[in-house]
Amino acid sequence: MNLSPKNKKHFECSDIEKYVQQYVDNMLDEEKKRLFEEHIEYCLPCDKKVEFEKKFKEVVRLKVKEELPPEVVHQKLKSILKNL
Repeated sequence: MNLSPKNKKHFECSDIEKYVQQYVDNMLDEEKKRLFEEHIEYCLPCDKKVEFEKKFKEVVRLKVKEELPPEVVHQKLKSILKNL
């Protein structure tokens, strides 16, 4: 019998992989969030995965905030298009 995560008593590592982005974005319902957090509390590899995703997202967010001069943007786009 294949139970949905809502009916599970606990999460497996595969569930963490499936829901890590929703967790980092704070988009899990309360039950999934509870199961997710219970799992990462005792599973070091999954906890490390979640921490990596949080840090990665933060770095991307900070990089996106950086303003580039139009000529740099143009040059980067030109380079990307050239390599396609």
